[in-house]
Amino acid sequence: MNRQLKYLVLLLIATIVLYIPSLRNKLNNWDDAAYIQSNPYIQLNKENVEKSFLQGEVHRMYAPLTALSNSIVYHFYGLNPEPYIFINLIIHLCNIILIYIFLSLIIKNPFIPIITAALFALHPMQVESVANAAGRRDVLYVFFYLLCLIFYLKSLERNKNHVIKYVVSLLFALLALFSKGQALTIPFTLILISLFMNGQWKSRSFWLDKLPYFIFSMVIAYKVYSAPQYAAGNFTSTSYLDSSIPFLYRIIYACYGFVQYIILLLVPYKLSLVHPYPEIAGKYFIPGLYYLYLIIFMGLIYFFFRYAIRNKFLWFGLAFFAVNIFMLLQLMPNSYGIMNDHYVYFAGMGIFLIIGEKISDKFLNKKYSTVLIFVFAIYIIILGISSFQRINTFRNSVTIWSDVVEKHPECYMAYNNRGLEFYNKGYSNKALDDYTKAIELNPNYAAPYNNRGVIYNDQRIFDKAIEDFKKAIDLKPNYADAYYNRANTLLNQGLSFIAISDYTKAIELNPNNAMAYNNRGTIYADEGIFTKACFDFNKAADLGSKEAQENVAKFCSKN
Repeated sequence: MNRQLKYLVLLLIATIVLYIPSLRNKLNNWDDAAYIQSNPYIQLNKENVEKSFLQGEVHRMYAPLTALSNSIVYHFYGLNPEPYIFINLIIHLCNIILIYIFLSLIIKNPFIPIITAALFALHPMQVESVANAAGRRDVLYVFFYLLCLIFYLKSLERNKNHVIKYVVSLLFALLALFSKGQALTIPFTLILISLFMNGQWKSRSFWLDKLPYFIFSMVIAYKVYSAPQYAAGNFTSTSYLDSSIPFLYRIIYACYGFVQYIILLLVPYKLSLVHPYPEIAGKYFIPGLYYLYLIIFMGLIYFFFRYAIRNKFLWFGLAFFAVNIFMLLQLMPNSYGIMNDHYVYFAGMGIFLIIGEKISDKFLNKKYSTVLIFVFAIYIIILGISSFQRINTFRNSVTIWSDVVEKHPECYMAYNNRGLEFYNKGYSNKALDDYTKAIELNPNYAAPYNNRGVIYNDQRIFDKAIEDFKKAIDLKPNYADAYYNRANTLLNQGLSFIAISDYTKAIELNPNNAMAYNNRGTIYADEGIFTKACFDFNKAADLGSKEAQENVAKFCSKN
């Protein structure tokens, strides 16, 4: 076994040791809820698989292969988080190996692939993609993406199997696209690789072998951007898509994100599940500091074309990062946050490659090698310690959102979501404080009004509950949960027939709400309207309500 392979084995062992504690992490109430816990189509069956591949997900994403992988795990293990995270870790380990293989195919220097792989393996920005269940989308698409690149490079060898290798590469490209829309960049990455390997971009063959990848990407791009129209979910984490942000703001936000991602890849600090947009009471604005990032971004463009273009590794690394992060810079808002750490899971490899090349160049100079090895070892250790701390941050929803609150105390979403977890754990007073804080930070945010109203209803402070539900509905007229919860409060007050209209509206907005059917059916049954009652009980029973099944047996067997 040569030295680099020994390093690779040691790196894999270090990664396993680092991430073993992540197996104790719980499912969180952010993307884990949208992808798994509250996903009405998580069951593994033909209907759900067809819907996923043909239309998209209830949470507004088109990632049918990721959805299928989660459904398979759910089929065997239910909501036990350990198998989801364990599989993420296994795929992450595979990705480390694939990065080493991929870079070894295009770079002769033996140190660069292993250094780049080490940074990829141990960097704390990777934790979000590995240490929580919803990270499957990132590790899975990168797994197939790298296999696509490797087999494409192998097909260039022009041996007797080169056509088969090319077809296999196309197959992996399709699997990557089915895993996450971020894989749309495959044809552009292939162009960069060909240019890096001194391909003649003016030749017909340079473009011809990339044409099928472009066709695949265009077809999947249509599916990715049409998926939201099929969505029926109410998941804030994946359904933001706020077109109200002025386009000029988006440009400045994108410049900020591009530069900040590079800074965090070099010096990871203040990492957060959410990096919120700058807002005051729900209104967007441009902080003065952001204009400095705009200047830095323009300076990077000048640097790239004036100097970096002359250095093979520098231009390739920067271009690789830019290509793979571009559509995630919120020029078309598709996330609650202005940035998301997990977006750089693959794109960050471009920056890691630049670091690897600079360090390996010094390794070969005996004058600097000892000192540099020591400095790099300290840097890797710091990254590992930061990753370990970050893994613990993902222990549960309270630790996640407390971390966000600490780093972004203006993030009203964090207070609301921490309040949800406090409420689910039985800490109603803590939840009430968090909901009230969220409302204080943004009086135009509907969710905490609804959630606070639930607590007031539990405490039988019905007037305050009704007031909060009304405010939530005024702010968000299609808020199905608020109608349902207000109906429950009206029912508790004895106002049954008024509650019926709210249950009906809740069902209209969310036909999968079994309890809304069941509760409306109970009102009809109490009034002796058994035809309507049994319709609702049967509908709720079909949606999985055990209470409704009991009501069917009680009220409908003889009617």
